[in-house]
Amino acid sequence: MSTNAVSALPTALAGLLKQYANPTQKGEGTATSPSTANALASPLSLGRDEAYSLSLGSAQSGQAMMGYTRLATLGAQVGGELQSVAAHAADSGGAGSVQVEVKQLAQAQTLVTSLFGDPDSVSLGTGTLQVLLGELDSETGAFNATGEPVEIAITGGSLNDIAKSINAAAIGLSAQVVESGGGFELEISGKDTGAAKAFSLSGLGELEFDPSRPNLSPLTITSEAQDAFYTIDGTDFTWPSNTDVPVAFGTTAAFTQTGTQSVPKSSLTDTIRTMMKSFNGLQQAIVEMTGDKGELAANANLAAGMFKRIGDAAMAGYSTGGEVSTLADIGISVEKNGTLSIDQSILAQALGKDPAAVQSLVAQAAKGMDDAIRPYLGNKGAISSQVTVLGSLLGRGSSLLDYLGGGAKAGGGLAGNAGSLLSALG
Repeated sequence: MSTNAVSALPTALAGLLKQYANPTQKGEGTATSPSTANALASPLSLGRDEAYSLSLGSAQSGQAMMGYTRLATLGAQVGGELQSVAAHAADSGGAGSVQVEVKQLAQAQTLVTSLFGDPDSVSLGTGTLQVLLGELDSETGAFNATGEPVEIAITGGSLNDIAKSINAAAIGLSAQVVESGGGFELEISGKDTGAAKAFSLSGLGELEFDPSRPNLSPLTITSEAQDAFYTIDGTDFTWPSNTDVPVAFGTTAAFTQTGTQSVPKSSLTDTIRTMMKSFNGLQQAIVEMTGDKGELAANANLAAGMFKRIGDAAMAGYSTGGEVSTLADIGISVEKNGTLSIDQSILAQALGKDPAAVQSLVAQAAKGMDDAIRPYLGNKGAISSQVTVLGSLLGRGSSLLDYLGGGAKAGGGLAGNAGSLLSALG
């Protein structure tokens, strides 16, 4: 967003936005045009290097890791929503309906134990149960974890005790004891649907489970983590849940069963509201996380980059073949806190005069916003790299001297495998 209007932002975020306002700084390459230069600037221009983070203590580094993990999840959600707006741009979103063939419903992963007689007297052991969330690669069959393992203390080994411990941990899993076939079994399920919500269990022999090797586990998988899979006009799509599924420009549906269903189309104004809600949710979250009490208060560099790039994309100019070329032309403006607001009277006038141009503008702006945050997301994105750097710093020690020397826990700092930087140089 423009650095001329940052008075409503946290000091850390506002300072970085002003510092990196010039899109032609070192590391960004050459700007392409005044309207899109900021939106296309490299995210590395906002300082993803290890030296930037060396001043952080271990507590701040840990907070930053959690903050960036949360930001990556939110960014992926917003990116998916923006992609859905742009993907269906050819549809006018007017009266009528769209035919959707639902081939597969989204579902959560569910595991069950063997049958036991008394759920309170049987014991599956005590100790620490480790949970890893991730996704099963459909091509290689490998389980790719996302994030660090979460530990659950299991102090009572009965089925009911374990279920209570898992539920009390509130980590995205739910557990219950189910009566089945004359006995009782422990059922462990993910709370969220989607292929990216698979999970592994380790630490307790009777509850070991690796999604990539299900046949080696004492647990039985009764439901795999999977996305909804559906087809529209011969094109296949996936979505992680069965609700708010994008099926046309500005139109969502709820899937309850497989088969063909007819979904009434939403209006273009609904699409614009959806785009603004996604954009504003991301910007507000960044403002919160970079504030005085936020997880990224001491490490706001990449958050500032994401904030600025998507804001610049929202203000950029786009070719529509009509008189409107910016979101401001249809009454959408960027406020001082980075969020979008709308003047309904200006939007109504623009829609009445040239709805096709408005539709084109909204679709292009949504794609521009998605393109702006894409370099930050995914396993190879800038945020993932930053989390890796922060994790490395946590293991190297709390001072620059610790880091240069490799730290007590690290295999090697800037000195490599040498005992210290001095020995490496000598």
